[in-house]
Amino acid sequence: MSEFEPVLQTKDLGPGDVREVHAHGRNVGLTNVGQTYYAFDPQCPVDGSNLARVGRLHGELLTCPADASTYDVRTGERVDQSGDEGLTRYAIRVEENAVKIGPPLS
Repeated sequence: MSEFEPVLQTKDLGPGDVREVHAHGRNVGLTNVGQTYYAFDPQCPVDGSNLARVGRLHGELLTCPADASTYDVRTGERVDQSGDEGLTRYAIRVEENAVKIGPPLS
């Protein structure tokens, strides 16, 4: 398994878009915030909703419509309640216009 797996071309994910992709045998949420890409576990830690499909992105904040929990996609941190579980994030590389997802970040 390659450490970074290509999932799509930069032209296929515009600013403010959120999409679910498949990398390393799992579903991963991917978003473009100001031409910077962020990858995260798409499952809402609170209620299990798929944030890549139903989440609402406002700037860098991703909100779950089912329970109103809000996460900063840049850090994975839950911002509406401190101390609660955040989103697992994944390393990202952009090479030759390909967005590539790597291992989980600690």
